[in-house]
Amino acid sequence: MRRITADVVIAVLFLILAGVLFAATYTFQSPPLFNFSIRTWPRAVVGTFAILALVYLVQSLARAGQGSRRSFDRGVWFKTYRNVIVCFVLFALFLATLPIFGMLIGGLLFVYVSFLMLGGWHGWKTQAINLAVTLIFVGGMWVVFTFALRVILPGGILNI
Repeated sequence: MRRITADVVIAVLFLILAGVLFAATYTFQSPPLFNFSIRTWPRAVVGTFAILALVYLVQSLARAGQGSRRSFDRGVWFKTYRNVIVCFVLFALFLATLPIFGMLIGGLLFVYVSFLMLGGWHGWKTQAINLAVTLIFVGGMWVVFTFALRVILPGGILNI
């Protein structure tokens, strides 16, 4: 007899989420004089998400019952998912401080601190490279959105 694993439950939840998101696309209203449907891109993303969730479900069902049951160890779990947890915490801090720092300063801090937390401290040369990469890519993104696409990114109290 096959057991229902956590992977099967998560895959089913992803499929339900994809269905809810797909249904939500029917509420989108296209602005007048718009050449293509505004629903096209979200439906493509949700469709891809649903296909990946279905593949995940099939793989999970195929593996169900093959593995041995292991006890849960918080230390091993935290060590395994440390980087993911750090990224989520940093992103939550980025979102929480967005009204203060704005997109440009907050983005620079988020990317540089992410490099520092995930890569560790390996001397000044590495930090200079991380800083240069951060300035080029976040600054470049800000320039593209602000000047080429004419999108006003969120500004904060300390916004430049």
